[in-house]
Amino acid sequence: MKHLLPSLVLIAACQDKAGDTGTGDPCKAGPHPTVTIGHGETEFLNLEGAATEVELIHGPQGGFHTNIALEATYLADTVAWETHLEGTIDGELVGETRPYADMRCNHATSTLQGFGLLLIWDAEAADLHGQTATVHATVTDSDGTVVEADAQYVIHDPSLE
Repeated sequence: MKHLLPSLVLIAACQDKAGDTGTGDPCKAGPHPTVTIGHGETEFLNLEGAATEVELIHGPQGGFHTNIALEATYLADTVAWETHLEGTIDGELVGETRPYADMRCNHATSTLQGFGLLLIWDAEAADLHGQTATVHATVTDSDGTVVEADAQYVIHDPSLE
């Protein structure tokens, strides 16, 4: 048995090295963090280019917002992230918020996901409907790592159809 133990340790060490890609768990802080902007109130939905329509929500206080979702890899998820969302139309800043994002690991996609982040627009629904919005997100995780991303979508207000 004494001679068997060093062999088992060596085999285990070789297996760890062979299976290690050097990047670790994408749901934990690590090298090369990423963030992607999507949309969704209760789930992360990908934006499929500038033709994707995102619903304009009429808020209870008379304002308008769209639900932003984030998908990320290699960021710390120990506490809510600070986010800064900016929405521009034709290069003009029309929407801005600083929500906190509670991220959770989606094991099916090996990503951290958060959704239901309100991007509040400072314009009337009729002025927003049909417009292509560019959204810029700046995310700071609990370790202080900062990542940024941009995305576009068409704002759609079903009440104006």
